Amino acid sequence: MEKKEGNTVIMNVFSELIHSVYDLKSYRLFLKDKKRKTFLFGFLLVLIYFLVTIMLPFVQFQISTGGIMNIAKKLVPDFKIADGRLDMEEQFEFEEGDTYIFVDTRNEEMTQEKIVENLRKYSSVMILDSRNVVIKNKGQVQTLDIADLDIEITKSELIDIISPFVTITIVVVMIVIFLFMEAYFFFGVLFVGLFGMIVASCMKAKLTFGELYKLGIYTRTTSLLLKAVFSFLPIGIPLYPIISLGISLGYLAGAIRNMDSSDLGNNPVVFYSEGMGPDDRWNRPEDTDQWNRP
Repeated sequence: MEKKEGNTVIMNVFSELIHSVYDLKSYRLFLKDKKRKTFLFGFLLVLIYFLVTIMLPFVQFQISTGGIMNIAKKLVPDFKIADGRLDMEEQFEFEEGDTYIFVDTRNEEMTQEKIVENLRKYSSVMILDSRNVVIKNKGQVQTLDIADLDIEITKSELIDIISPFVTITIVVVMIVIFLFMEAYFFFGVLFVGLFGMIVASCMKAKLTFGELYKLGIYTRTTSLLLKAVFSFLPIGIPLYPIISLGISLGYLAGAIRNMDSSDLGNNPVVFYSEGMGPDDRWNRPEDTDQWNRP
């Protein structure tokens, strides 16, 4: 939605998201945005990227699998620990890299040969029978009596206990990922501002670093949306950070060029510098006394 105050067009943040992709003339309006509005723009842009690249695949995973806890229910065999004994109907064996887990409660005691064989082959080992647990971790071997653990639990009870912790962990991880994306985005715009100083200098545009940084936030829209689309491809795009920076600098150059375009009456724009006040940054030459002198 857009509205006018005097001769100035004011866009909301969502309109700016759209215009920042295709309307280079709008960048002269973005430069007048207040800092909090520019920050909100960057925040929403990263939020959209987060929803598309992180939340959407996660939701698809949850729907297709029935959720992480549903996977846990399928992977963890039925068991019961009661009266100092472990009872499991089926033998369970897991082997992955240097990790080995073996559970067999059908035999009263595990054979010493079985223990020694697997302790030699793997760096992380857990072997259980109906009464004992043998654990190897970081070269240390420990044998425990299940009766000494003084616990009684079943598979369903275990799932119910860990389910809230899994949910909390997922939420915390998602928040951390999102905050990291936000910080990474605003930090990355610094490079757009730095290289933008070179672009502005070549185009003889007297823009301060703060203004270039502000414009840089808006120039990141297209490259970030493209990155979101490319994330669904089976292969990555080589050197995309450099390509992304190039896209942003291209937008920045186009924005600067359009600050002196036909929509301003083909008159040069006086760009704001440290020696000018904020009200003078968009003055046209004919609006200043020095240009009206005979």
